[in-house]
Amino acid sequence: MDIIKLREMLEGELSTPDLAQIEDSFYEDFDSLMKALRIGAENSRERGEELEEGLYLEQLKIADALMREIIRLRLHKLVDMVFTGSGSPGELAEEERKLFLILKAFVEREEFGRFQVSTEEEAPHEESSVLEETSSAEMEPVREAYIVSVDLPSILDTHLEEYGPISAGDLVVLPRELAKVLVERGVAHRVRISV
Repeated sequence: MDIIKLREMLEGELSTPDLAQIEDSFYEDFDSLMKALRIGAENSRERGEELEEGLYLEQLKIADALMREIIRLRLHKLVDMVFTGSGSPGELAEEERKLFLILKAFVEREEFGRFQVSTEEEAPHEESSVLEETSSAEMEPVREAYIVSVDLPSILDTHLEEYGPISAGDLVVLPRELAKVLVERGVAHRVRISV
């Protein structure tokens, strides 16, 4: 990752109305580039090399400006994807996939309000069928969904109800027994959305 690659990425984003393909490690690579430039600037300052420090600082400014523009364009395209239903979240980098799912959950809700999305790696835990009595002001309803990481054909639950086919990156609502199996096998991750 370098400034030339960032410039090429920006040109790619500007040249198409769709999201340009990026590697899953794109954002991590950018963070590494920024860290390397900062360290280079600090080392130059410590050695008293003002010209070299200035070059590193200028590269930092350029890289930051390019990345901000790339992110701005990609965010606009993500929002368009949510509203048009085009594209598949499975094709996105992990950070963008999470953002896409949050935006999709926000847009598709009937009532807007404060909500929190947390992805959890652990398997869904069994809960008793009797909920503790609390007032509606104290406890808001919690909805659980699952992000599937691979394409799945139609699958059956213990009651022989069919679910699917499911594409990689889809956000689905499944029975807990079925979801538990998918999470244990590493093909789904639980997402809790509390309103």
